[in-house]
Amino acid sequence: MRPPSTPRPLSRRAALGRTAVGVAALGLGARVGRTAAQEATPAAASSSPDAGLPAGVALESLSAVPIRDLPTEPFTLVMYRITMAPGTSLPNAALPYVSMTYTEKGDFVCPPGGEGRYIYDPDGTIIDSGAGEMTYPEGLWCYTAADTMDGIRNDGSGTNSLLGIEFVPTEPT
Repeated sequence: MRPPSTPRPLSRRAALGRTAVGVAALGLGARVGRTAAQEATPAAASSSPDAGLPAGVALESLSAVPIRDLPTEPFTLVMYRITMAPGTSLPNAALPYVSMTYTEKGDFVCPPGGEGRYIYDPDGTIIDSGAGEMTYPEGLWCYTAADTMDGIRNDGSGTNSLLGIEFVPTEPT
């Protein structure tokens, strides 16, 4: 009997078998990996029904908003929905970080606030900015720089909603 540390001789048949299994695994792995990557890569937004998405799947790009001052330190991406009844408001306040809101339903008004507020259309074009009162209807974004006074109100007759995104600083771990 051979001691456990002594390697067993590898027969030619075993070597060929292992090589064949390895080549097959590599080929299958490359094919599976390529397929998974293709399925995981989102298709470009398109109104065309043949945009490469499976039947029954629709993709609608909400907007493309450039981030002007992304934090360089660790941060937490926070996303939320705010629903506001007619005549309600959130008073001006300044957050110490970047925030963005997307009007999901209805029209909103930003009362006079601070510089560093930008309203974007779905194509990512600035349509209004500054410290004055601004209105942004359904389908538009409001980008607010850090430490900028900003608020919002619903002057409409229906319940409106918006989606918000904040880049909140996080303690390094």
